Amino acid sequence: MKPSPIHRCAPAPHPGTPCMPGGEYQALFDATDEGFCIIRVLFDAAGEPVDGLFLRANPSFERQSGLRDVIGRHMRALPLAGDEEHWLRVFGSVARSGQAIHMSDRSEPLGRWFDVHAFRIGQAGQALVGVRFSDITHRRRVEERLGSVRRIKTVGVLFWGEHFRLVDANDGFLEMSGYAREEALDLTWQQLTPAEFHAVSRNAVQEVMALGETAPYEKQYIRKDGSRWWGLFAARRIGDEVVEFVLDVTTRKCAEEALRQADRRKDEFLATLAHELRNPLAPIRNGLQILRLTLPREAEAPLRTIGIMDRQLDHLVRLVDDLLDIARIGAGKVRIERDVVSLRDVLARSVEATQAAIDAKRHRLELELPQEECHVEGDLDRLAQVFSNLLSNAAKYTPPGGRIRLELNIREREALVRISDTGIGIPKEQQQRVFELFSQVHDHERHAEGGLGIGLSLVHSLVKLHGGSVTVESDGPGQGSHFCVRLPRVVAPAQAGDAGAEEARPAAGCRILIADDNADAAETLAMLLEIEGHEVATACDGIEAIARVKDFRPDIAFLDIGMPVMGGLEAARQIRGLPAGERVRLVALTGWGQPGDRERTAAAGFDLHLVKPLTASALQEALDRLRGK
Repeated sequence: MKPSPIHRCAPAPHPGTPCMPGGEYQALFDATDEGFCIIRVLFDAAGEPVDGLFLRANPSFERQSGLRDVIGRHMRALPLAGDEEHWLRVFGSVARSGQAIHMSDRSEPLGRWFDVHAFRIGQAGQALVGVRFSDITHRRRVEERLGSVRRIKTVGVLFWGEHFRLVDANDGFLEMSGYAREEALDLTWQQLTPAEFHAVSRNAVQEVMALGETAPYEKQYIRKDGSRWWGLFAARRIGDEVVEFVLDVTTRKCAEEALRQADRRKDEFLATLAHELRNPLAPIRNGLQILRLTLPREAEAPLRTIGIMDRQLDHLVRLVDDLLDIARIGAGKVRIERDVVSLRDVLARSVEATQAAIDAKRHRLELELPQEECHVEGDLDRLAQVFSNLLSNAAKYTPPGGRIRLELNIREREALVRISDTGIGIPKEQQQRVFELFSQVHDHERHAEGGLGIGLSLVHSLVKLHGGSVTVESDGPGQGSHFCVRLPRVVAPAQAGDAGAEEARPAAGCRILIADDNADAAETLAMLLEIEGHEVATACDGIEAIARVKDFRPDIAFLDIGMPVMGGLEAARQIRGLPAGERVRLVALTGWGQPGDRERTAAAGFDLHLVKPLTASALQEALDRLRGK
């Protein structure tokens, strides 16, 4: 701002001192934060400045300079330690030329930096100089510290001025963004930020202006060539500027994305692996069931061999399912059906699923289940899977002839299921790790048939999805183990009344179509159904299946999804469009069993989605359901 002109007034208190205006101007002179003084420059005969006399000074003069009682004193009489020569040259030049000077300079004796504005007052002959100045020592120290930052290349530093336009940037940011310094200056944050990050960046701008700083977060920046890079951003307001610090995290973000891609490929591989394994398992399962139904009861050795093969096949199927479930849970793709289920029914199903493995090792299973009903909210199949895994684990790690105990304790708000065994136990130091994926207790391998170390991890994940918890206790090696599952109780809904008239359903002996490009799977399933009294036709692809629906007019059609020529999904859609296809109950029988697969089959018009290989009980349950039993 320009200095106020000096007005003539009553005689000054000091000879030759210019008068200051009174009232509001004097109040402004006294109240301003800037130091202000008027100096008469004294020249020698040669016209060189030799001293200066302080005529006026406001209160801020003392605060800014640290000099006291200067009015009426000469500059050389003050403790300036040589600085007076420098300032006399400056003030002398202003007094002679009338040319104002605006400069920043350091006073070594005072150890301070000043922003100085010196201007002439009145005519040249008066040799009066007005000096307005501010102590900028703190700002200079900040600038000096930031000056070293400008040379750093590992961290980008941006200096934002008015309206958030870039006023400076260090070498690090210029290298990251590809701009030359003169190209970057005056850019706005919008020009450096992709549109999808504008909202979060605008919030950061508001936060730093309101609070003085913003929490670090990651966003993308736009390079000069239009490509993008990832930066970890933080900002702080310093005076009138905002300083932004950016760490280039593009390499880490690319690595994370590569891991996500690898994880997706892993999930796709596991799903494909499960499909490819389930396809050959299906005819094996069907063949074993055919042998069991057709062999005479006197053939003890073959029947015993079938039982062994069937148990090992169950074990293989569970390994495939568990591995796939762990992958889905890790990816957040497992959905829990939220029904109110009886915990007694869940436990009964779990015992039925594991009874053969328990009997094979001659264990004694003790059940303590109260008569009182207890209901929980969750997925019947998933909860049965939890307790089946725990019972299987107990059977596996208990030496032959051991004892397994299953208890259900009902409390006011939760149900406690405790599974105990007399097995090999778990060392104290390893009990916290048993629920980790792929975790194996040391020395367990020599006591049992091994495993992938995923069963207990799956139990922990499924129980957590149901709002419960699972813990383990063991007194150590040889002392057995005790697993406790806690689940929140719910009130059972009122029983529904009669459902009314039953839906019309096929007779006990059905006409069934099987379409599968795996000839062994189709043939063995057909043989199994024929033994049960059904009339069966087969097809090897979707087009043939459509033709058989027209001439065979089946009640039920089992269609594989991944058939050549025409897959099961398209075949189902076309069958539903046929006059004869409206009454057919369509079943997807496939190795694909993820939620997305079930959604696609439902959308194509299937009534059921079954995953290979089918057990005899699962097949019978499906037929009963389709016939409305």
